[in-house]
Amino acid sequence: MKATHSGPTIVFVVCCVAALSALALSVPQAAAQERAAFDAFFDTVTRAEGELFRGRAEPLKALWSRASDVTLFGVSGGSGDHGWDQVGRRLDWASTQYSEGSLTIERIASYVDGNLGYVVQREKLRFTVPGRSSESILEIRATWIFRRERIGWRVIHRQADPQMKRQGPAEVTR
Repeated sequence: MKATHSGPTIVFVVCCVAALSALALSVPQAAAQERAAFDAFFDTVTRAEGELFRGRAEPLKALWSRASDVTLFGVSGGSGDHGWDQVGRRLDWASTQYSEGSLTIERIASYVDGNLGYVVQREKLRFTVPGRSSESILEIRATWIFRRERIGWRVIHRQADPQMKRQGPAEVTR
């Protein structure tokens, strides 16, 4: 009878199974850590957005990418801003339109995977227009897109518009 040496093969298979099991357990843990870092960054974005509505643009500007591909389609309309120079100026202008603002959000959806993430939410803003005394309320639908860059998460796009009642083309009047 011929002797077989299955011992090393069994040890190799057991080690592979153990390594794959450890890897499978670490993937959800890494995803949870990635999600926690993303959520912490977005909490910072929300606080900074609140500052914008109090007339201070700098905290939010600090969280934007300085790349040439950033875009902003703000709630006040216009054709949109592209590139950091335009987006930075738009945020400065927007901060002059609000004072004494308070912001509440309702997150609808969010996703993060690797170096990209997004958040879709409803925002309710209470503020005064500078120079006026009456309070205004603005309800906004907003989508934020983020990219992880060398220095961490950064805003690369925001689309916001006033929340509207559903309306089909046949219901539009001129």
